[in-house]
Amino acid sequence: MAVTMDGVMGHLHHASGSTGVVFCSPWGFDALCTVKFHRLVADDLARRGFPSIRFDYPGEGDSLPVEEGATFATWVNAAVRAAAELRRRTGCTQILYYGMGIGATVALQAGRQDDKVAGYMLAASALSGRRYLREVALREKVIEDGIGIDFGYSPGSTVLASFIMDPRLAADLKAVTVAVDTVSPNLPVLVLARPENAADRDLAEALGAAGASVTCTDFTGYGAMLDGVVTSPMPMALIETIGDWFSRAIPAEAVSRPSDAVEAEPMMLSTTSFREQAEIVDTRLFGVLCQPASGTESAVIILLNMAYAPHNGWGNIWVDTARTLAHQGIATFRVDLSNIGESPADPREPDQVVYSETQLNDVQAVIRHVRRMSKAPILLAGICSGAHSALYAGAANSDVAGIVSINQLRLVLDPDEDVESLLMAGARPLSDYKRRAFSLGTYKRVLSGDVDVPKAARNIASHAKDRLSRGVSPYLGGLTKLGRLRGQLFGILRRLEERKVPVTFISCRTDGSLDQQQLYFGKSLSGQRAFPGLKHILLENADHTLSPPAIRRQLIEILAQAAEQSSRRG
Repeated sequence: MAVTMDGVMGHLHHASGSTGVVFCSPWGFDALCTVKFHRLVADDLARRGFPSIRFDYPGEGDSLPVEEGATFATWVNAAVRAAAELRRRTGCTQILYYGMGIGATVALQAGRQDDKVAGYMLAASALSGRRYLREVALREKVIEDGIGIDFGYSPGSTVLASFIMDPRLAADLKAVTVAVDTVSPNLPVLVLARPENAADRDLAEALGAAGASVTCTDFTGYGAMLDGVVTSPMPMALIETIGDWFSRAIPAEAVSRPSDAVEAEPMMLSTTSFREQAEIVDTRLFGVLCQPASGTESAVIILLNMAYAPHNGWGNIWVDTARTLAHQGIATFRVDLSNIGESPADPREPDQVVYSETQLNDVQAVIRHVRRMSKAPILLAGICSGAHSALYAGAANSDVAGIVSINQLRLVLDPDEDVESLLMAGARPLSDYKRRAFSLGTYKRVLSGDVDVPKAARNIASHAKDRLSRGVSPYLGGLTKLGRLRGQLFGILRRLEERKVPVTFISCRTDGSLDQQQLYFGKSLSGQRAFPGLKHILLENADHTLSPPAIRRQLIEILAQAAEQSSRRG
């Protein structure tokens, strides 16, 4: 269940044990990639009798921004506050602190302030702030290399995958370091070590030398999990290993739940310009309704997941969008659909939900939920696979008054195309494949084995096939697969035209979304003229996840205009 604590959003996992677990997450992109993993670990621990709490640091995720800027002490204080909340709500008496990445440093510092610390679990630890910042800068350089756009970040910014660190926090981290020899003797410690990172095993040895009772195990699946949120692989065997260690190392003593623990407290955060309420759709799907502080909205925009990225969005894009739009009188509902972020999988459905009927059914449930809360016009917006869900769910629901499709890489899903291969292929236009094919750097990467040659060949062949089909399908119509897929898309757009539902397609040059528009509407997009309610906007200097801050501001303006158009019609 969601809980709020002094402007911080958290998630509580109830159990009756005397030892609770406080989760201190990594920062930014790594936190985005590990939401589901940490939810599954906390669920498993709760089943074993260990109550747990996860939370977003102040200024991060769903938590409120810090007006004067977050510091490292702000984060540590939030962990201490989360421990107090866990004790208050469950009656647990001692706390084990879990930390991943820079969160390991937070966990150790919070544990030092707790006279009933029960132990630690440290995963892929970063215990030197200065070294951590260098690693972040290197990872960001790899991301930006070759994309060919000006991201426009402020000079000196600490950025990773469009997550921008608070400057005060970054300055603070340069001086942060943790000496493990101060860890209390005999405390149980579980170290999750990255298989090829000697520093993690060195940490385990140092903790053992300091007198801690250390168990070190491989962080199986770490690389795949941090490789992105495209297919969201979960190391289920590792989750079992973690639970087994807890059951062996921590006494399983039951305690009585406090009589004054209140379940029905509002899960709400508010400022002078917006208020946010955590919501559960159909007893399972987690979402956050963000409304203007006045409580009166001109429209509600449902913001959908991109692949397996949780509801806050890549680089916190949906949180920032929601709060900015609320200031303009527009409400939003950001949501995790099945098997994404905070929402568990539907046990009756397959785990792969992106581009599936399951996901479209979820969107319909969300629309019904929003309609019960508001009479304002409802719009759907999403990036990539979220754009696909917005278009298809919107066409099937008469309550939808507007659709904004952003960087949609498949306007129609080819039934012969494997979804997982599609997700793993990544977002890249044909021109980029051609450029990289003739670069010296690509040759070197091929020779070193860093390039998956068969996969690259399949992607290039797919683009080439699309280009060939585009040339002949106007003359053969439904006799070609592309002609049939075009007919399916145009049928959807005609239904939306009949309902007078405006559709905005947004694309950029760097990811293949413009290629997709040209595939179905012609090189000059002249085919869009058949649909007066359809608008196409090409974003220049943009990447697939809309990383540049200027592009994100432009997107918010587009969404506000779409909401205004729908509210005028309503």
